[in-house]
Amino acid sequence: MLFFLFLLFPLLAQADEPSLLCEGKTRFVHRGAASTVPADEKRSYRIEANQLDGLDCKQENGKIGCMGLTPQQAYRRVVIDMTAHTVSDTLELPTSLLIFEGTCK
Repeated sequence: MLFFLFLLFPLLAQADEPSLLCEGKTRFVHRGAASTVPADEKRSYRIEANQLDGLDCKQENGKIGCMGLTPQQAYRRVVIDMTAHTVSDTLELPTSLLIFEGTCK
């Protein structure tokens, strides 16, 4: 019996880590020009060991904030509001922004 509990412990620990499927719109903003027409998109977010895709995450007041540099040296900021079930995911490049905003399940 103790052996089975030992096997289930990693699964129980993962249960506290959010995994979300979000639907929303992505828009591209080039600095100095109007943004593109928002395109429908679905994205999934999974936080594991306080990280999202290699970005460090912090949880505060029902929100999860993840930010940092991507491997391509772009600045990424993700804010997930767990109470409102929304997400804002911004990728900032030297001359443009890629912004996804949506609702999550």
